[in-house]
Amino acid sequence: MQALRDTDPRRIGPYEVLGRLGAGGMGEVYLAEARGGMRLAVKVVRPEHAGDRTFRARFRQELRAARDVGGDGTYTARVVDADPEGEPPWMATEFVEGPTLRDAVLDGGPLPAPAVRVLAAALGRALTAIHARDLVHRDLKPSNILLAADGPRVIDFGIVRALEATALTSPGSIVGTVGYVSPEQIRNSGEVGPQSDVFALGAVLAYASGGRQPFGEGHESVVLLRILNGDHDLSQVPEEFRPLVESCLRPDPAGRPVPEVVMAAVGHTEASLTAAVRPGWFTGGGTRWVPGDDAERMSGVEYAAPVTLPDAVISPAVAPLPPSRRGVLRAVAGGAVVAVAGGVGGWWWLREPERGKKEDPPSATATGKPVVRWQFSMDQVMTPRLGVLSPKGDVLYAATSSVDLYALSADGEDLWKANLGGAGLDPLATADGVYCTVVEGDSADGSPRLRLRRYDTAGKRGWSRGLGPTGTAPVLAGDAIVVGAGNEEIGELRAYAPDGSMRWQRGLVGALTEAPLVHGGVVYAGTRAGLLVAFDAKDGTPLWKAEAGADLRRPVVVDGRALAAASAGERTWHGFTLGGQRLWRSEEADGEVEGPVTVAGSLALLTENQVMKAFTADGEPAWTYRGGDYDLTEPAVSGGRIFLQTPDEIHALNLKGKRIWRFPLKAGYPVSAPLIRGNRLYVTSEEGVAAVDLTS
Repeated sequence: MQALRDTDPRRIGPYEVLGRLGAGGMGEVYLAEARGGMRLAVKVVRPEHAGDRTFRARFRQELRAARDVGGDGTYTARVVDADPEGEPPWMATEFVEGPTLRDAVLDGGPLPAPAVRVLAAALGRALTAIHARDLVHRDLKPSNILLAADGPRVIDFGIVRALEATALTSPGSIVGTVGYVSPEQIRNSGEVGPQSDVFALGAVLAYASGGRQPFGEGHESVVLLRILNGDHDLSQVPEEFRPLVESCLRPDPAGRPVPEVVMAAVGHTEASLTAAVRPGWFTGGGTRWVPGDDAERMSGVEYAAPVTLPDAVISPAVAPLPPSRRGVLRAVAGGAVVAVAGGVGGWWWLREPERGKKEDPPSATATGKPVVRWQFSMDQVMTPRLGVLSPKGDVLYAATSSVDLYALSADGEDLWKANLGGAGLDPLATADGVYCTVVEGDSADGSPRLRLRRYDTAGKRGWSRGLGPTGTAPVLAGDAIVVGAGNEEIGELRAYAPDGSMRWQRGLVGALTEAPLVHGGVVYAGTRAGLLVAFDAKDGTPLWKAEAGADLRRPVVVDGRALAAASAGERTWHGFTLGGQRLWRSEEADGEVEGPVTVAGSLALLTENQVMKAFTADGEPAWTYRGGDYDLTEPAVSGGRIFLQTPDEIHALNLKGKRIWRFPLKAGYPVSAPLIRGNRLYVTSEEGVAAVDLTS
């Protein structure tokens, strides 16, 4: 639940508003309380819908029918109250405690077979009750199904039809959720009947039992085409449920089963279903479900939105390039600044090979200069840094704009590629796997959804945990994976064991700005609220906190005795002892703080646009390096050398700030920070990744 904003109502009808649950296509959703203590989810219609007379008429009609649906044994969230004539109109439903089916599967994987049987029987019963009132849900999907202790609850039935009536829904569009709409809903939403909900039921059961959407993911036009062609993948659905799912997904509505027979198809009766829904029914053993997302998981709110259909469903076009770094995509995805950038240009010394291919450069003689050993062509790297190397240094992992995670050998061979399902932050590599925080997309209220995913060393996806609307890249503390989570007002630090279980979690004032630092058994982190905080890495015990500057970037330990961190909000540097006592504060920077502080020997380095500055552990300026007309990346440091990249060069400096060499390299604009291991430097651009051997 989110805090109320100044513009939010404090009362809706007779109900006191306690907080915001979210927003969707219909409007804002609030948690409210009646005088007797009963809690409700109150949905307030958006002004653009409230002013549409057709919407109001359909809304009144659907409310009259929906009020008669809920009740014991129907497995629906009951409509308690409504005022369709209000200014604005609103409706109140019972507040159901429990995760959505979507969240439960994302956090815990497919449901166990007994839970799928309960889910199928209950959803069949719910659809029977809805259809008996001449209603069609039209948007049955995992996020519209709540898993309460006493059984599933279907929410938001009847609302989509009201939204379809609004003049704001243009011709050639459907209102629904791609992946769960029926073929007839795609072709002509005005002629959708009860069997359309049965089609969605089949897709929901495939997701619940197999952990994947049966029509896959990707561009909406591609998914819609798969639905129209009956091109589904049920390979992950257990054999026990496959016949039922296949029958529900038949293209011809007349060939699908009616909801009344679903209960018997999974071996349940009314009596056995009632007996089966006990606390813990969907966790497979009576254990309590623990959310992987600290965001509100009760009375999940997500509404259908219009999906515009092309004249003909065709293969998706190439997505437009994201904005350049100067334009600043700083997609603040949970406190983590994600540099997503576009631009033109390519590797000047190589012709462009096919995507996903390695190409060796022309032969080169020993020149005493850097030598390009190979290039691998792939889509633009999304992360501020190029990627991460495995602990042995023999595998490079990089996340790209095509939302893929690549694993490349030290020789530039493609080992594997895994789809992340969203833009990835800087990955973390361990001996047994790779961890990556992924921006999955937007929630109903427009905020991003972040998720920590694990992949094994062969690229197979493992567990995942929801982080909420904010989150950071993961870091390692012993064998624990530490990551930022939460929302803008209340952030969190979480530590997960390698098996995905929670070791500890601690609340913070404000979201983390970037990935934390682990040093000497302590986790240090900066917050958007300007706090520098310290926690015991083993159990999360709070050690201290200190005020610094807004949007405090990741701290580093300088010379083994001082913590240095940059404030992006105030463009200042701050120094503290390892115990949290302030040592110094710099003057305001000349330019924008481009990256976190980096350590080079006994110095702290910070990039400000085209300039890099070096400070001592005492905060005294050591030297300044000016790189020319282009912004400098965050540096990579190794063997007493500092490496930076611009759109057309690599720069190498010594620890005194003197340039050793420049290597011409047309990389486009912008570029991610380079990565170094020994005498091998990895650099990236929108065209691919190159390995540069440093021979001098």
